[in-house]
Amino acid sequence: MFKYLNRHTNVPSIIKRKKSCLILGPRGTGKSVYIEKLTCKQKNLFSINLLKTDIFTRYLADPSLLRKEVEQILKKTETLIVIIDEVQKVPSILNEVHFLIEAYKNRCTFILTGSSARKLKQQNINLLAGRAILVPFFSFNYKEVDFKNNLNNILQFGLLPEVFLDDNVESKIDFLKTYTGVYLKEEIMQESLVRNIGNFNQFLELAAQLNGSQINYRNISKKIGVSDNTVKSHYEILEDTLIVSKIPAWTNSVKKQLQKAAKYYFFDNGVINSLTGELKTELKPSSFRYGLLFENLVVNEIIKINSLLGHDYKIFHYKSNHELEIDIILQKNLQSNPIAIEIKSSTSPTAQEVKNILSIRQDYPKARCIVICNTPNNYIENEIEFLSFPSGIKDIF
Repeated sequence: MFKYLNRHTNVPSIIKRKKSCLILGPRGTGKSVYIEKLTCKQKNLFSINLLKTDIFTRYLADPSLLRKEVEQILKKTETLIVIIDEVQKVPSILNEVHFLIEAYKNRCTFILTGSSARKLKQQNINLLAGRAILVPFFSFNYKEVDFKNNLNNILQFGLLPEVFLDDNVESKIDFLKTYTGVYLKEEIMQESLVRNIGNFNQFLELAAQLNGSQINYRNISKKIGVSDNTVKSHYEILEDTLIVSKIPAWTNSVKKQLQKAAKYYFFDNGVINSLTGELKTELKPSSFRYGLLFENLVVNEIIKINSLLGHDYKIFHYKSNHELEIDIILQKNLQSNPIAIEIKSSTSPTAQEVKNILSIRQDYPKARCIVICNTPNNYIENEIEFLSFPSGIKDIF
């Protein structure tokens, strides 16, 4: 039913250098399948899947079992690759990982996967700093699948591998409903990340509706009957479980950046449409909803490619005191020239439609101004670059 597609990561080169890595990405993005395919021809593997109840219970009760088992295997083999799936389920096991990496350099390599940074932060993920390379892992990107011929399908159902590779629409819908109904709600509750699942359910739906908007915690708190701090905490949970990306406001002042409202973008369009109950709603080009979904897709592709190519751009949004808005600002530091990006779902937007983007040149005359849109061919008008999606993404960097 499904075919496997090659993924673009730097994990193979990390393993080749006999370094360990921590692969972090949302649940369902294909981390386990990727590692299985990557290591299927490797000898001397030791795999632990903490999603399995009996295995989880065993290591939770005694994390030192990992050290004892690995040391026993290393008595019989020169090198070993240890795979631990969903490592955040037993955060204290990282102490043993740390010890083994230090004690058996060049002999013992770890491939860790996780779908939540929250518990790892509590355990102090920094203990792996310099010992395990952090590898962000995403749903499919435009380098891996054909966006041009599947754009409407991607806008509606997203890029989770199990969804994208399934040709049956009802199966796509069933998977996404289960994903948002079981994982985003029940599992977050089970991990004691929230106390009131009813309020969190309301928050999730509202957060999906406000996707890509500047967030006012107080307005949301009034609508769902919780405190401002609870709303902020809920967003932090979504960040830590890698379900949303926070895009802070851009300004020349770091202090002002902290004061201005952020935007949040869900990692997948199918997840948004499932939470808002619009998986079966007809997607009409040129509609307001189409534009919002296109913006979410483009923003996520920028996030993915920036990470995958190691460009280290910081990603912001911009709103001036005169209410002029720019969708995305990319900048490496406060002294570097920024890249201003507007996102339009139309096929031939004009410079007049996106004139706000030029406001950035008042402070940065050499700033690049780019519009990502559905044009079949790139063009320039009034020193604004109009780039075709998705191929134009690579021209940004």
